[in-house]
Amino acid sequence: MIHEIILKFRYIFFILMFWLFATNIILSAETHNNQPVHIQADKMVASPKNQFIVFQGNVRVTQENIQLSADTLDVYMVSSGKSVPISKESVHKINASGHVRIHWNEYRIEAEKAIYLPPENKLVVSGNMARLYQGKNNIAGSTIILDLATDEIEISSKKGEQVEAIYEFSNKDMKNLRTH
Repeated sequence: MIHEIILKFRYIFFILMFWLFATNIILSAETHNNQPVHIQADKMVASPKNQFIVFQGNVRVTQENIQLSADTLDVYMVSSGKSVPISKESVHKINASGHVRIHWNEYRIEAEKAIYLPPENKLVVSGNMARLYQGKNNIAGSTIILDLATDEIEISSKKGEQVEAIYEFSNKDMKNLRTH
């Protein structure tokens, strides 16, 4: 009986820690919207007429304490039929592809592809087991969707594969489990 209660408590504790983990990621990403963005790449191709910009080769993007690296970064502007100055409101979609790495605070994402959709305020990362880390803890799947507006996270996998979550309990966590 006591063993079952401890197991149930650990399960609830794990779910709570996972929810806090996802909420911290989303809140952290939202606080940097007004900071300048610095982009470096081997090459940039811009087409105001077609309303897109492509950064190729060793792409590095920095905004305050958020860093993104990828092989290619495609920025799609809102289609209005005329040249529009670049602003947060004029960006329709951003695609990062090839060895995508995103770092901020104690969080890290590793994926083959990342798509940011400003109108929907969503970040979609995908690839062969895209991973979202917080320290030693991580969650993985073929697709991870972070909804920055609702604080929801959805992780899915390809047919025949499973989503994976790894949470490493610290000594402090274990002491808390034993005292409750």
